[in-house]
Amino acid sequence: MYDNHTLGKLEPHIYAVADVAYHAMLQRRKDQCIVISGESGSGKTQSTNFLIHHLTALSQKGFASGVEQIILGAGPVLEAFGNAKTAHNNNSSRFGKFIQVNYQESGTVRGAYVEKYLLEKSRLVYQEHNERNYHVFYYLLAGASEEERKTFHLLQPEEYHYLNQMTKKSNKLHWDNYYESELDCFTVEGEDLKHDFERLQLAMEMVGFLPATRKQIFSLLSAILLLGNIRYKKKTYRDDSIDICNPEVLPIVSELLEVKEEVLLEALTTRKTVTVGDRLIVPYKLAEAGTVRDSMAKSLYSALFDWIVFRTNHALLNNRDLEDNAKILSIGVLDIFGFEDYENNSFEQFCINFANERLQHYFNQHIFKLEQEEYRAEGISWHNIDYIDNSGCINLISKKPTALLHLLDEECNFPQATNQTLLDKFRRQHDANRYIEFPAVMEPAFIIHHYAGKVKYGVKDFREKNTDHLRPDIVALLKSSKKAFICGLMGIDPVATFRWAVLRAYFRALVAFREAGSRHTHSKTGSEAAVPSAALKTVDSFSFLHHPVHQRSLEILQRCKEEKYSITRKNPRSPLTDLQGTNAVNERGSRESLYAGGCNGRGSRSLRLASTGSPTLEEDGIFLNSDKSKLLERAQGILLRNKNYKSKPSLPKHLLDVKSLRYLSSVTLHDRITKSLLHLHKKKKPPSISAQFQASLNKLMETLGQSEPYFVKCIRSNAEKLPLRFNDSLVLRQLRYTGMLETVRIRQSGYSIKFTFQHFVSHFLILLPRGTSPTKAGIRDFFRKIHLAPAGYQVGNTMVFLREAERQHLQSLLHQEVLRRIAALQRRFRAVLERKHFVRMRQASSMIQVTAWPGTRGPLGPRGGGCNQRNRLVPLVAPCLSSW
Repeated sequence: MYDNHTLGKLEPHIYAVADVAYHAMLQRRKDQCIVISGESGSGKTQSTNFLIHHLTALSQKGFASGVEQIILGAGPVLEAFGNAKTAHNNNSSRFGKFIQVNYQESGTVRGAYVEKYLLEKSRLVYQEHNERNYHVFYYLLAGASEEERKTFHLLQPEEYHYLNQMTKKSNKLHWDNYYESELDCFTVEGEDLKHDFERLQLAMEMVGFLPATRKQIFSLLSAILLLGNIRYKKKTYRDDSIDICNPEVLPIVSELLEVKEEVLLEALTTRKTVTVGDRLIVPYKLAEAGTVRDSMAKSLYSALFDWIVFRTNHALLNNRDLEDNAKILSIGVLDIFGFEDYENNSFEQFCINFANERLQHYFNQHIFKLEQEEYRAEGISWHNIDYIDNSGCINLISKKPTALLHLLDEECNFPQATNQTLLDKFRRQHDANRYIEFPAVMEPAFIIHHYAGKVKYGVKDFREKNTDHLRPDIVALLKSSKKAFICGLMGIDPVATFRWAVLRAYFRALVAFREAGSRHTHSKTGSEAAVPSAALKTVDSFSFLHHPVHQRSLEILQRCKEEKYSITRKNPRSPLTDLQGTNAVNERGSRESLYAGGCNGRGSRSLRLASTGSPTLEEDGIFLNSDKSKLLERAQGILLRNKNYKSKPSLPKHLLDVKSLRYLSSVTLHDRITKSLLHLHKKKKPPSISAQFQASLNKLMETLGQSEPYFVKCIRSNAEKLPLRFNDSLVLRQLRYTGMLETVRIRQSGYSIKFTFQHFVSHFLILLPRGTSPTKAGIRDFFRKIHLAPAGYQVGNTMVFLREAERQHLQSLLHQEVLRRIAALQRRFRAVLERKHFVRMRQASSMIQVTAWPGTRGPLGPRGGGCNQRNRLVPLVAPCLSSW
């Protein structure tokens, strides 16, 4: 319906914005971006989903490449891990994301990538009244099967400290003073958590997360929830020491994280301090221990979210991006957290509202300032329209050296500083600034005059949240995990982590093979075991058996050996597949690997070994009577096929490799915030949260500045989250502070359509008289000839300015002229075709005359007359002429 229609011709719809951006990208060969803004709960996330769905559907080949399905599957995954229920919105984005869809020049989807901004980590450990934690926890607890509940040690939602804080009473600081109170609902009206969990599983499968990977993710989520259940108490015999109230939780957490229980206990209750030539172990205080526990949970969840975003980008990556530098076009969609004003606003809301302040300034620049400056530069008649310029508020927050964020960083560097000293510094530096004010009473808060109104921020935890880093003891604990998944989360460089994983897998396989060989040797008793032992050493000297792809062959040989010694063996061998652990592959995958893994003729060496007539091998029975043993024939066939198989192996999709990991790390922000906070430099302090957020926001604004923008303003219809309810005053307030009223005025009185002279002449060439030059006078003469309304256009020094009605009028004239010329061409071509047909018919009639009267020289005989000849000719020619 909206395909290839101009914006505004049909009723407003989000699909119309997607369509006009897509065709503008293809026509002008320039990147586009769609900026979606509005309050929390106004529908930004849903609008983004509609946009992405339509942008992928516009691809000419539909779902041929498979990238479209991954793009659509990435949305539910990111929403489950990054969205939560708040007081204003049941599906509020607690992080910002910029989704860039890349296209080929033909218009087909080539790839995409996602960039995230400032995940709200504090929500994991504490929620305000009538709010929830992240969706994924409730999905898991409601949709997990009984087997999964036992494997992950899942409890009910009300049994988790990180989930049961949304009470009607406020602020439970520690488990010591925990009291029973009435719980709010854990579900939202109309929500089906089991269905949402199935939908999440399907979306993760579309993105490329294997079942084993999903199991590791859910296991880590369970560990994070159980980590919050750890409670502390003071020891009775020492005032400065603490202990854990419920030690039964520690074994479960250590099992899920696969770390040593005693090391986990030590990291959660004490800290190591290095002095000059000495190393001290200092116990945490009660408040410090809870902070360390929560910091560990937040860092784990943040690292997991970064890993999910990174693996999603890897699934969306097109391999041609690594090989060539072909021109690609892109459309970016920005879905960022909306402006928020809660009863208690903290550091997260301060950053969120600052981001919205920057986006509103970007909107003002494009809609008001740049356009009106262009009018003045072109010398056209124009009266300036006043608009709210929020540059002063942005400078107050971010401009060096006295901005609020920079003062916050300074206070974080002083050990003796407090939140009160931070507030005092704000007051001394900006007491006269009209964009900030301080409450009259002694309240630890300050008020910012945003473009959307006044918001009060409490300075409590400002310093702590700005320097929320993890102690090296906790990082070392997590890196000591036996789970490669958790070690990968803690790694600072994805390329180095991947290389270590490959190296670790190789040595684990080597150790497993050697242990299997040792157990096989020691299992033999008596004189019969002596000869096979020597034979095994001989076989072990060949390197082809060390490679993991031959595990299946060795298993078959072991079974062949077990058949011969099944009567005398007292301690049967454990199957070799038991040694593979969690990385065991199925039989089919092993066979494919066997067929594809041979090199350097190693398989032929084993065959030569099997064909030798050594009596020791015959007595051992492993290679005895190969023609009579079906298992041995199967093993020999596998090795033979392994030697001769030359085709390319079929590998699963989305395999990691060094080249793609290095490319993704350079293109996207990846997880710099989390990694810089996890891996503290010994001499250099890590950047603060606010500094990193400003850097990522600047990068976002730079990306938006390189594209042609489209703005989508989402308006919240009511504050009660009810359907079909329209609050006039609330909507009018949003229209005022977003500048929409001024935007309507500048669109009514301004000129939204602009052409350079050359572009105008080339675009409307069919309408222009022959010889019209791309000059100011020539274009004005053309407008006068077609009687265009003088109030609807102005011709500047280098550009033509039109209003939308005049542009549509010119487009209508152009369309009519194109149709007229098409009809003229069709008329000419039809005339030519009819002429050719007539000439052929005339030639056919001449041929008929020649055939009927061979002696004649013309159509009527030698004398040109004769009634009899003419009467004979008419019946022959008439049928041909009637068909013509």
